[in-house]
Amino acid sequence: MAERMVKSNGIELWTESFGEPGNPPILLVMGASAQGLLWPEEFIELLVAGGHYVIRYDHRDTGQSTCLDFQTNPYTLEDLARDALGVLDAYGIAAAHLVGASLGGMICQLMSIRHPERVRSLTVMMSTPLRPGIMESFQQAFQGKTPEGAFPPPAPRAIAVQLAAASNPPRNREEAIDFQVKMARTMAASAAPFDEQECRRMVERMFDRARNPAAAMNHGFVPSPTHEQAEALRHLRVPTLVIHGTDDPMFPAAHGVAVAERISGAKLLMLEGMGHDLPRPLFGEISRALLTHTGARA
Repeated sequence: MAERMVKSNGIELWTESFGEPGNPPILLVMGASAQGLLWPEEFIELLVAGGHYVIRYDHRDTGQSTCLDFQTNPYTLEDLARDALGVLDAYGIAAAHLVGASLGGMICQLMSIRHPERVRSLTVMMSTPLRPGIMESFQQAFQGKTPEGAFPPPAPRAIAVQLAAASNPPRNREEAIDFQVKMARTMAASAAPFDEQECRRMVERMFDRARNPAAAMNHGFVPSPTHEQAEALRHLRVPTLVIHGTDDPMFPAAHGVAVAERISGAKLLMLEGMGHDLPRPLFGEISRALLTHTGARA
């Protein structure tokens, strides 16, 4: 593995690569407010063993990447997609297999629409299709309001944790870490036991390496996709795999089904008991699905 800071879209992003650079590349794109470290190394090594060169990175406003004042420097989903394309440019990669989780799945959908020539395949994990109003509906849900729209809102357990944090925000490092561990437990798969000690170690590591831990919340202000972007998704012709959990409390299962329905030819892998996370017991099944989808050694 090799860490590297790269210039992308006018900012600086932390990246880390695994495997042989000559192998088919995979770009891992994590979700909102999340650092690249949330892609587990044990999982990445399975992709490397299958013959891939794998890159993960910290989004802007997370980890060791550039942090911004969102009020004076607002950005959109298009900017986050350009950030990811800039990572590929910095590594000299013409086209890669994209794997996006949660908000990362939306970013990868947009990358595939805007630059299909840069995309060998698309995998959308625990996410939702590009559509207007998605960000606003989640903001409403986490404010205790009933969101409008046909898609199911986050599960009550996820909303309850957010409402508790909004009424009593963390005041220091210890409380911030406690909140993140509690949120991780809420998001965790019912199919696997929750390892609180391992989770706490990771949360502490991410908190301490972040340039500005509070900046990650800026992702919550990113505007929803546009009608034009949502319509373009129906015309996407990139080979697509959708991986979703039956117990996802952030994006209930209907969101994953909708992604597969809106992208022509997409395959859907629904995993029983998977939540809004990557549980270790499912590393093997998920990695095998990815390797089959990308045409590598499964």
